[in-house]
Amino acid sequence: MHLMRAEGRWSLKAEREIEERSMELRRIWIEYAQSYSNFHLKSPPLNTMKILPSNNKIDFSYERNIQANLLEERSGQYRSQHDLWNSDHVMFSSGMASISTFMQSYLGMFKPSIDKPLTILSWSDYFETRVMMDLYSRDSVHYYPCKSQEELESYITIGDIFFIEPVRYNWDLEVLNLETFLSQLKALHPDKISVLVMDTTLIGDTLDMSGILEFCSQVPNLIIVQIHSCLKLDQQGFEYSNAGLLSIYTTKRGNLPEAKEFGQYIRKVRTILGTGLGLEEIALLDQPYFLNKHHLNSYCSGVFKHNRELAHSIESNGIFKKVAHPSINSTFPWAVSPFVVFHLKEDTLENHGFLLGVVLHEAESKGLTFSIGSSFGFRSHRFEVIIPNVSEGKGLFKVAMGFRDGPSKDAITKLFKKLSLYKSFHSLRKDYPTIKPVNLVDIKE
Repeated sequence: MHLMRAEGRWSLKAEREIEERSMELRRIWIEYAQSYSNFHLKSPPLNTMKILPSNNKIDFSYERNIQANLLEERSGQYRSQHDLWNSDHVMFSSGMASISTFMQSYLGMFKPSIDKPLTILSWSDYFETRVMMDLYSRDSVHYYPCKSQEELESYITIGDIFFIEPVRYNWDLEVLNLETFLSQLKALHPDKISVLVMDTTLIGDTLDMSGILEFCSQVPNLIIVQIHSCLKLDQQGFEYSNAGLLSIYTTKRGNLPEAKEFGQYIRKVRTILGTGLGLEEIALLDQPYFLNKHHLNSYCSGVFKHNRELAHSIESNGIFKKVAHPSINSTFPWAVSPFVVFHLKEDTLENHGFLLGVVLHEAESKGLTFSIGSSFGFRSHRFEVIIPNVSEGKGLFKVAMGFRDGPSKDAITKLFKKLSLYKSFHSLRKDYPTIKPVNLVDIKE
């Protein structure tokens, strides 16, 4: 493939061609993987041989009870291990399926009642997680979404489950001081059974789980659970299939069942709920770079570097009141994010719509691989406006820098530097008199 270079780097034309070829590669793999799964019914004859793209065999009587053993065994090398901890790893159809199935399983094991309630303390703000936790809240399950780390630590003695996002998925991207939190968790009564659940979807592989396991190894009745969505960073922006991974750790010196016993129970609940991967999803993910920690590290490093560089290059005394990125206020290794959030000083939907129009115009006129769209962790770059509550008439401008270095990344940084220097939307409109704003005002809830 001939690719043009400009000044020793990929040209914008070549970059667009790379993006097109990447999506073509994605299509080819999906069609190839589906050629293995399309032959089989959801409840195939038991004597039918079923083969994956890697030539490994897989067997099941009906798809809801299919076991993703190949991927789960690979997870043992992918996730952190520690000599003082047992572990098991369970695959799901999504990150949210991992969380909900774990919660259902633990409620089934713990069997909370009004006389023996279960208390969940949460430092998390992902919208779907908050809604799901509210669904579990009842007289026998007390759910406390903590507004600050101080509040989390003040309630720590009453918590049974601690649901943590090391970088909270809100629009300030707050970073938890895990060192302080874990020190307090370590001081809990040794007979108390506690569960620490960490959703690491946003932060990739930056959390030192081996260090956490070492630090907590003297806590006898602590269960540690790491959960994340495998759709984004693990699949290097190709989004072949939704998937989630749950890793459960139990200390060898406690009185709790081993992690594999918990894992087997969770798999049974997964079958009942239908929250596991299907044959097509397993075939799509049956490739050597998936659940490979070296590939993940390389990809995460690029994505996080580009978002950190954008955040630190922007002035926040013009049209942007605040630039939110974990690394601006924290130096912890997990203070990373696959996107940057811009808060407008003149925060109206009209202004957000106009800014969308400006960025669309600049991206299209310059031929950047910079598209309007949701989510994060792609090879190219994206932007969108988040409207948390339409009735409030306010929004947030989000830019998700991707893995690919090159002229688009440089041009995006240059564009947002330029935009940040405007003191008002009045002055921005004067310089872009022909821009048609994106209509965000008439959006319905």
